[in-house]
Amino acid sequence: MNLTVSPQIRIIAIVGLIAALGLGASLFMLSGHGSKTETQSATTTAVRHHAPPAKPTTTPANAHVTRPRVATKHVAKPARHHTTKPAKFHGNPVYAQLPAALQWELAHHKVVVVSLYNPSSGTDAISVAEAHAGAVSAGAGFLLVSVLDNRVAGILTGLRSDGSLLPDPGVLVYRAPGDVAIELDGFNDRDAVAQAAKNAMAGESETTSTTVATSTTPAVP
Repeated sequence: MNLTVSPQIRIIAIVGLIAALGLGASLFMLSGHGSKTETQSATTTAVRHHAPPAKPTTTPANAHVTRPRVATKHVAKPARHHTTKPAKFHGNPVYAQLPAALQWELAHHKVVVVSLYNPSSGTDAISVAEAHAGAVSAGAGFLLVSVLDNRVAGILTGLRSDGSLLPDPGVLVYRAPGDVAIELDGFNDRDAVAQAAKNAMAGESETTSTTVATSTTPAVP
């Protein structure tokens, strides 16, 4: 038997097949969308249930509160100035009218050997050297005075009551507070000068000229 399918039946079959395929695709898509929605819902629910609790905004009563440090101002105290009094001089009192250099020597030595010389003379240097050696040997003070120096020799000459000039060369042995104890004219070696200084220390006086005028008001340098 020969079955013949008409064209209309073929068209209806094709349309039915296409409709069946479209319905299947629609069901598949709806099924996938529902599964995805349920999965997202379950995940959101799980996240909400396992989220950590929020920290309290209020500070507990026993919590330690760190306070900012306040800078402390240190005021420096002014330094105290201690005024020190100068040490009192315990040397020998001397006459105020004597030259300053001789005052200083007499303040520190009981006896001072003053060597007088003329710088223009070539032989006075030997006399000066011997006078210095004699003073050192006797432990006396020493002062070198030029007879041409008015600042020192002029004062010593003015203190001589007879107005005579100073010996050149010569040695004047002064004893504190400023009296001429012994005067040696001309050249004298160291032994003679040392002996004269020792005699002046012992209180002896062997002056060959008028002594210096004394003063009742000694001065301390």
